[in-house]
Amino acid sequence: MKNKSLGKIADYIQNNDNYLIIGHIDPDGDAIGSIMAFKFLLDNLNKNSIILLHADLRKEYEILFKYLKPQDYHIYQNQDKLSDLAKYSNAIVLDSANIDRLGNFKEFIQSCFKVNIDHHNDNSEFGDINYVNSNESAVGKIVYDLTKLMSINIDEQLGTAIALAVLADTGSLKYPNSDPASFRLIANLKENKIDIVEINRFLQSFSSLEYLKLLSKGLANIKTDKTGKIAWLVLSNSEIKDLGIEEQEIKNLVNYPRDIRGVEVGISFVEKEENFIDISFRSLNYVDVSDIAHKFNGGGHPRASGTKVEGNLNQIINRVLSEVKKNV
Repeated sequence: MKNKSLGKIADYIQNNDNYLIIGHIDPDGDAIGSIMAFKFLLDNLNKNSIILLHADLRKEYEILFKYLKPQDYHIYQNQDKLSDLAKYSNAIVLDSANIDRLGNFKEFIQSCFKVNIDHHNDNSEFGDINYVNSNESAVGKIVYDLTKLMSINIDEQLGTAIALAVLADTGSLKYPNSDPASFRLIANLKENKIDIVEINRFLQSFSSLEYLKLLSKGLANIKTDKTGKIAWLVLSNSEIKDLGIEEQEIKNLVNYPRDIRGVEVGISFVEKEENFIDISFRSLNYVDVSDIAHKFNGGGHPRASGTKVEGNLNQIINRVLSEVKKNV
């Protein structure tokens, strides 16, 4: 475990103000839930803060945005000068293994004092204070521990954000990283009147009819290798364009090949832009897919990783499968 104590972060937060809160590009549920939870945590302390968003996720995550006012977040736009954010001297960075994962905000927060909170074992410790605990199931769990340490009351909005983060990264407590502490956390939030059923319903529902149609195309494209231990799903850019679906809606497709009985490694190849492929890896028991992702300039967790690769879709698929077969 590479970290400085949560106590040091708690002390810094208590003694300072004006915070930017940011997670990684193409955020998953843990990233979104964590940054929202941290906003609500700081609100409880009467600290001035604002969330930085790489894209407009208000519709997709209305379950959390309903608790926010427009001035609580800033959505990046091309040629954004960000001048109105100059007063914020501190940055809370969540669920980001390295500073490059902050996209267009990377340069902007360089001058800030950075508190880096993460659970990726390959975190580069780019913060001025780093808390990196790869044993935690989700960054949302770390935020939960911080609320307990600081004796912050977990109200509906804070509890909902934490629960969403943890349930998203544990597959609603189905994934191997679902440790006893994760079950206790969800049980505690349930006892605290947080609507766990509604959060799970949100996480497991489809964002639109178009997404469901896109999923049907992806499922029709699933293939397995001869051993039945590797399965992969492919969506080409032309298939995506045909349905006119928003890029940020395309997520979690890798779970379908991974969930085929007997499969050890599931992969999704999604060509979100022509010749630019978003690749996700999931493994069940023994393959460290983060090692595979690193070979393609990606990263993540031993059982869940990803990368983005430029090139011909079929050629990239063959290269990746060749590497995966060496590990299965």
